[in-house]
Amino acid sequence: MKKKIPKIKEDAEIAAFWDTHDLIDYLEDTESADNVVFEREKKETVSIRLENKQIKELKRIAHKVGLGYTSLVRSWIIEKLAKLHHARG
Repeated sequence: MKKKIPKIKEDAEIAAFWDTHDLIDYLEDTESADNVVFEREKKETVSIRLENKQIKELKRIAHKVGLGYTSLVRSWIIEKLAKLHHARG
């Protein structure tokens, strides 16, 4: 019997559904996506000067959370920018 993918609008419900179901069971209810193009946002490298003790502390914190220290710094900057953007409305 052919299974139909349920119509779900909430992300949490969709995630819960696919956590407990296998896409293989629903292949007949899917469509091919031809010519899909993913564009990556351009990135630039930024260089900042920090004291050795600051870099050591960044590396220590990053290790605790399982990130590289540059990824940690990047995530902090992105988080701060998002908060500032949201605060300005």
